[in-house]
Amino acid sequence: MVVYERIDDINVTDSTCITIGNFDGVHKGHQTLMKRAVNYSKKNNLKSVVFTFSNHPVNFFKSGYVKNIISSEDKKKILESLGVDILVNIPFNEDMTKISAEDYIRQILVEKLNAKMIIVGHDFSFARKKEGNADVLINFKEKYGYDVEVVTPVILNGKRVSSTDIRAMISSGDVVGAKKLLGRYYAIEGEVVRARQIGRTIGFPTANIKYDSGMVLPDKGIYATIAKIGDVIYCGATNVGTNPTVNGKKLSIETYILDFDEDIYGESLRIEFVEKIREEIKFNSKEDLKQQLEQDVDYVRKNYIEHLKKHAFTE
Repeated sequence: MVVYERIDDINVTDSTCITIGNFDGVHKGHQTLMKRAVNYSKKNNLKSVVFTFSNHPVNFFKSGYVKNIISSEDKKKILESLGVDILVNIPFNEDMTKISAEDYIRQILVEKLNAKMIIVGHDFSFARKKEGNADVLINFKEKYGYDVEVVTPVILNGKRVSSTDIRAMISSGDVVGAKKLLGRYYAIEGEVVRARQIGRTIGFPTANIKYDSGMVLPDKGIYATIAKIGDVIYCGATNVGTNPTVNGKKLSIETYILDFDEDIYGESLRIEFVEKIREEIKFNSKEDLKQQLEQDVDYVRKNYIEHLKKHAFTE
């Protein structure tokens, strides 16, 4: 997959089928558009293009307002796995707020990307003050020699799949519900850093990750998780919270990795959230905390370790 991160760098000579959107979660709805673009391209000897932004447009106007559901690297990996030929992943900047709808079509989609087919969602908008939409694309298709397909939203359980709902689910701890809409477990990845190491004193050493503050965080609590270190997969019990039993103040993401005892400080650890087990609780003593952690780990072991052995986690 060829990746362009600046408009000026784009050099596409093949005719293309483009799907355009924020694609801020690459959820099942987004994937439907991408798969249609890939399939259409294969049938019509075109190159498939996903045109999106490296930052959420809302965050250009109000920094940090919308939290990310997926990292840039994960987005690239998923798109490549779907068979996308070209990813245009550019920053939404001031230029994007000033360009007219027709200039956007002519300069970017036609002249830069050689579009012959454009596939968008029914609520797609673009250009300055969102003056462009699916109808505008259709109005200019004869002039610029492309066709347009408008895709209806993906409905699950009677409701449209949306990134807003997914963020709300993750924030409330409903990682099971989020997975159904994403088509994968919600994940956070970061470098393992040294913390207070209190877990080690009660027999539960945890890996504390330095997470990206731009990612949406699951609600405080204990989660059954998948822990990935390189290509190796383990079960984990992850605490998202402040560790009130030991008077913690700073929010952390700490994972007890089952059947693992290695020094991984400085390494990258990926945490995939499978299920929220319980709320974070302030216990009366470390001994009470230890007993509860034993129950948490036992729950993960009984419910998930066999699935891990059968490689069923990434279904």
